[in-house]
Amino acid sequence: MPAWKKIIFVNAIKARMEQENRVAEDIVDEYTKLSEPEKTEILAEINILEDTIAQ
Repeated sequence: MPAWKKIIFVNAIKARMEQENRVAEDIVDEYTKLSEPEKTEILAEINILEDTIAQ
């Protein structure tokens, strides 16, 4: 996945998580056009960012 595409999805999902009080996995599942490897890559990036913020 190109970096620009991943950044867009990560930012959009993070915003939805905050606004809709939902978990990333549920939101990513709604993006039906994404392949499973793309979904996994996005979720991994979100988890890395959350771990960094938590520290």
